Amino acid sequence: MKRLLIVILCALSMPAMASHIVGGEFEIKYISGNSYRVNLIVYFDLKNGQEGARDFNITAAIYRKRDNMMMRTVDFSGYTESQVQYTQPSCSSGEIQTSRLLYTTNIILRDSEYNDPGGYYISWERCCRNYSIKNIYSEDPAFSPRAAGQTFYLEFPAVTRNGKPFINSSPRLFPPLNDYACPGRPYYVDFGGIDDDGDSLVYTMVTPLSTHSLVALPPLASGPYPEVTWHPPFSLTNILGGAPDLRISRDGFLTTTPTLQGLFVFAVKCEEFRDGVKIGELRRDFQMLVLDQCAHAEPPQIMGKKLADAAFTFDNTMAVTFANTVADADRCIQVRVSDPDASNVLDNFQENIHIKAMTLGFKADVTGVLPTETTATLVNGSTKDFRICFPDCPYVEGPFLIGIVAYDDACSLPLTDTLKVMVTIEPPPNQNARFTTPDVAETVNEGDVRTWPIRGVDDDGDNLIVGVILDGFSMADVGMELIQIKNEAGLYEAQLKWDTHCDVYDFTKRTQFKIKILLDDVDYCNFAHPDIMEFNLKVKLPGNLDPIIDSDLTADPAERRVLGLTRKVNEPLTFNVFGKDGDNDLIVLSGNGVGFDIKDYNISFPGSQGNGNIQSLFAWNIFCDKLDLEAKDEFLFEFVVVDNANKCRFYKADTLNVSVTLLPPDNTGPQLQITNLNKQVQLLNNSMAVELGQPIALALVGNDPDVTPQPDLVKVDLIGAEGTVAPSGYTFAKGEGRGTAEATFAWNPVCDIFVDDVYQNDYTFTFNVTDDRCFNAKGDTVAVNITIKDIDHENRDFLPPNFVTPNGDNYNDFFAMVKVDEATGQLVSILPRDNCVGVFEGIVIYNRWGKQVFQSNARDFRWYADHEASGVYYYLLKYSNKEYKGLITLSFYDLQSNR
Repeated sequence: MKRLLIVILCALSMPAMASHIVGGEFEIKYISGNSYRVNLIVYFDLKNGQEGARDFNITAAIYRKRDNMMMRTVDFSGYTESQVQYTQPSCSSGEIQTSRLLYTTNIILRDSEYNDPGGYYISWERCCRNYSIKNIYSEDPAFSPRAAGQTFYLEFPAVTRNGKPFINSSPRLFPPLNDYACPGRPYYVDFGGIDDDGDSLVYTMVTPLSTHSLVALPPLASGPYPEVTWHPPFSLTNILGGAPDLRISRDGFLTTTPTLQGLFVFAVKCEEFRDGVKIGELRRDFQMLVLDQCAHAEPPQIMGKKLADAAFTFDNTMAVTFANTVADADRCIQVRVSDPDASNVLDNFQENIHIKAMTLGFKADVTGVLPTETTATLVNGSTKDFRICFPDCPYVEGPFLIGIVAYDDACSLPLTDTLKVMVTIEPPPNQNARFTTPDVAETVNEGDVRTWPIRGVDDDGDNLIVGVILDGFSMADVGMELIQIKNEAGLYEAQLKWDTHCDVYDFTKRTQFKIKILLDDVDYCNFAHPDIMEFNLKVKLPGNLDPIIDSDLTADPAERRVLGLTRKVNEPLTFNVFGKDGDNDLIVLSGNGVGFDIKDYNISFPGSQGNGNIQSLFAWNIFCDKLDLEAKDEFLFEFVVVDNANKCRFYKADTLNVSVTLLPPDNTGPQLQITNLNKQVQLLNNSMAVELGQPIALALVGNDPDVTPQPDLVKVDLIGAEGTVAPSGYTFAKGEGRGTAEATFAWNPVCDIFVDDVYQNDYTFTFNVTDDRCFNAKGDTVAVNITIKDIDHENRDFLPPNFVTPNGDNYNDFFAMVKVDEATGQLVSILPRDNCVGVFEGIVIYNRWGKQVFQSNARDFRWYADHEASGVYYYLLKYSNKEYKGLITLSFYDLQSNR
């Protein structure tokens, strides 16, 4: 059961893809502060739309027009529903059933966010329109890519303009009617609107908008939005094939005479203007159904006559003139309405008619000209007379045109006939108010306080109204005051007072002012005929000397630019900047980097302020840590002295530009010294020859003589190691330090450095020392060449002893491979040295019968043969690569005593 409930809820929450959209529009209404009410009106097709196609929750979005950036979403929850009525409900055939769904919500439009001069728009996309529409492609998206949705769209202005709140509500269009049209029968409907702000509204026909995607609820997307595709031969200039075709007046009155049957869609754009500038627009889409269901009917006829005339002779137009002496009851005409259908058996010999009054060429409420009773039922060809009476004050000055329209009860819309009446009414006599004081055009010196009298009269003794028109300024801001002395019936007295002290009032933006004083009377008809008194006033401000800026970089006192100034990194740059004012005004001296902040570069320029003469020191310690010369090596400084605290607050300034080019710092490069630590090996001209087994030890010292602003950071490193065979097994400890750095190189190579039976290798080790002086680092490089060869294993000088006398006389007492070193008197080995080719393995001694009598693996072996018999012995001396053989004579004969 729970699973079934979930499925049902999901189905109810999914938007339905149905042919239900008739049209609709957005509205935005100002409430207060930053609060606005947003209405979305959707016209729903009750006959063709599915019940589930009504959307309960809707999310629209607001975008910025300039770049289509989404500002926020607008959520609607729930709606109220009402039925769209017919002009004549009795004409309803059931072919059209439309309801009005009203969604509403309140939002906040903050002036900190919604202040873009280009304005904003709100939109919502929904699919789909009725599939039976004839003049556009609107097919089922399940079977065709030529479906049509609707984008609901409204533009509105920023909520601020020129730093002040800009209050605006969008227009509200008159509700549409549910009427159908008939071929060959005139059709009309008023789409005009009301604007709460009094803005001008202009209406035009436009192509309806479709949607970005043809799903029930397309995802939110910014404009521009695609238009629907007209079905040939229809277009924006041939919306429904009418004669004339569908058109709308600038005031929003829509008319046509259809020739074809079917369902047709159209769209109206309403543009909103304030002071001649467009500030917004809204669009309404709607549908028109044309059916051949209108019964034959004849329009009514309205005729007119003057009261004194015997017969109704005026058919289409008439003109009347009334003097101001005519009584109210006589300022009238009579109209007679007849209708042929009142004599028609098909209409049961009766016809319902009514009349209305409408303005032609002006705007006013003219319903007051109609009598109390404006309807009648004509029976058996009867007529109905109505008395039309005009007020003693005309609606506008001069002649005005008014229409008296007769309507019948034809379906689906009444047929009409209009009598156009040109009315001239002479208003009651009146003398216009007038000024008795002349216009004023004067120049006033700063500091003066002046007054000018103003006097106006009305010869009829009417009450007077006074208005002031200013040329874009506030009187209080410039020291002006309009002081009323007297305002009574027929007399107005006042004076204009002007205090021109510039230390009180700011004249920096303008010194010339135009004021118009308007005087009008409150006459009976309230027509505006104001008299105007003009003031053209100008204040003459005192002179003020310009401040002067200078520096001690050059001897020119009028310098404005100092170019070609260079400094090296680590060099300081200091100079003084001076400001001078000949009026001894308070002046302010400041300086900045052009395109950069001087604080980022360890630059000091505190600036100064004072009266008359001031100065400030510019100081720049140009160190590496704040610079990147590859990115920026030219710096432009702007120094300004400003005089804006003078009496009249004139803004006067003088500017000095100083351009500085930075160069890399001076640098004495470090030197690298290499010392050989193994005295057994000579290092000459950075070269040494080493016999395998001799350790290599080098000490490396880098010295840098630069000490300012601090000693350079010196690094000693090994940057290259190459040779006959790639070197390995060495160690290098790099060095680093301020001013001095030490490093060591050590290598005790072994036989594995030799390959391919080559026993001499050449190597080159390259060392360097570098400093860190910014943008001009230097170094020193030394290459050390090392030749390493194997130990000499030649046996040319190898002469082993061959006589042993172990008789205890300490001479030849043992057999060994030694001799006496003549220099030290010590016994030293005479064996060939081990090398990478051959290594001593041992010695074996045999007697003459081949018996082994001695064996040893030690190079310093000794054979004491005192237990052996005298005679000849044989030895075998073994190396890993060869053998040495020889004879040994053993004798116990004492050579010293000859025994």
